[in-house]
Amino acid sequence: MTLFQYAVVASILHDERQKRALLGRFESTLAKAGGEPQTLGSDTLRPRDDTLPLFIFVLTGGTEAEAMELIVQEKMLQREEPVVLLAHPSQNSLPAAFEILAKLRQDGGKGTILQADTMGIFDEKTLGDTVAVSQSMRALRASRIGVVGRPSDWLIASHHDPKIVRGAWGPELRDIPFEELSDIIKEVRAKPQEDINLPGLREKAEFYTEADEADMRKSMEILCGLQTLVVRYELTALTLRCFDLVLQDRSTGCLALSALADEGIDAGCEGDIPSIIGLHWMRTLTGQTGWMANPSRITIQQEDGGAEALIAHCTAPCSILSRYGLRSHFESGLGVAIAGIIPAGDVTLVRIGGKNLERVWFSPARVIASPRQEGLCRTQAVLRMPLERAQELLTDPLGNHLVMVRGDWTGRISAYLRLWKPI
Repeated sequence: MTLFQYAVVASILHDERQKRALLGRFESTLAKAGGEPQTLGSDTLRPRDDTLPLFIFVLTGGTEAEAMELIVQEKMLQREEPVVLLAHPSQNSLPAAFEILAKLRQDGGKGTILQADTMGIFDEKTLGDTVAVSQSMRALRASRIGVVGRPSDWLIASHHDPKIVRGAWGPELRDIPFEELSDIIKEVRAKPQEDINLPGLREKAEFYTEADEADMRKSMEILCGLQTLVVRYELTALTLRCFDLVLQDRSTGCLALSALADEGIDAGCEGDIPSIIGLHWMRTLTGQTGWMANPSRITIQQEDGGAEALIAHCTAPCSILSRYGLRSHFESGLGVAIAGIIPAGDVTLVRIGGKNLERVWFSPARVIASPRQEGLCRTQAVLRMPLERAQELLTDPLGNHLVMVRGDWTGRISAYLRLWKPI
C-alpha cells in the first residue's frame, strides 16, 4: 500500500545510470515503508497523487535550488505542509539537505531531515512515525468536524472559535444547530419501527437493565439523525451537546455516539471541542479508535513513584471493550448507556488545550482494572501512570475530559509535536 511518494533531486553532473544505481541502495527500505518514487531526473515513474505526502530525496549535492523549486511548485509553504528531506552519508547529500532546511525555515516553513545509514537503510521506526505524522497532518486539514449544538455550559475552557481550530490543527468546524438534529429525529420517529436498527448492540450485550424498549428505540432514532448529519455535511467527526437530549427528549446519545465511533466517525460528548480534535487526531495518527472520559479520581502513590487514575464515561466504542452491558445514563437515569469492560494493557492518554489550542498533555498508562462502581459513569478504567504526568494533571489541567487510545503511542505523538507542533 502506498503511503507516501518521494521526488528525487540530483545534480546534473551525475548521469542517469549513476543516479539509478545510487538510488537503488535505498529503494527497498522506502518501498517497505510505503514509499513510491515519483520522479527521477526527467523520467516520470508515477503521476503525482495529491492525496499522499510528498518527501524529497536529496540524492546528491548541488540540488538546493531544484529542491526549493519543487517546494514552491507543490505549494508546501502556502499550505503550511511540512517538508521531509531524505538524505544519506555520501555524494554531499546531507550538507545539501542542511542548506535546503535552513532556507525553508528562513521562509517560515517547517521540516525535518531523515538520514539513511551507511548501508542505505532508514531507521524503520523513525521513518514510519514520520510517514504517520505527515499523513495525520494532511488528514486533519481535510477533515470536517460537526459541532451539533453549542458546547455544554460547564465546559468553560473547551469552547474554541473555528478559526483557532483551523489555524492550530487543520480541521474545519461546522456549527450545526441542535434544532436541526431534533427535526431529523422527528422525521425518523414517524417511520415504522422495523425500518430502524441499532446494529447488533442489544444482541451482544451481556445484560440489559434499567432502560426499556422505548429507550432503545430513541437511541436508534438519535443514531439515524446523527448519521443523516454526517452524510448531509460530509463530516469526518462530530461532537454533540448531548445533555439537550436529556432535557428535551428524556434520552441520551450514549449508544449513538458509540456506534458512530465504531463506524469510523469519531464522536464526542458535550460539544467538547479539544476532545473531539484529540479523538480525531489519534485516529489519523495511530489508526486507533479513541475513548473520551472524565478523570474521576487521581491518587498519587509516592512510595513506588507512580500514580493511579480512574476515568469513566457513559459511552465508549464497543470495539475497544472486551464485553459490555446496557444500563441507563448515570447522571439522569434516562436513556441507554454502555457499561463496558476495558481489557488490561498499555494505553495512551491525551488532552489538547490552551487559549489557542497550542498545548498538548499526553502520558503512557496501563489499564489495571475496569470496575463497575456505582456513583460513577458506567464504563470505567483504573490506570497506572507516571507520577510526574499525574501531578501535571492535578496542578496544570487543560480541561475536563481525557482521550484514551489502546497502545503506547507516546513516541509517535512526540514526533508529531517535535517536528510540527501546532502554532
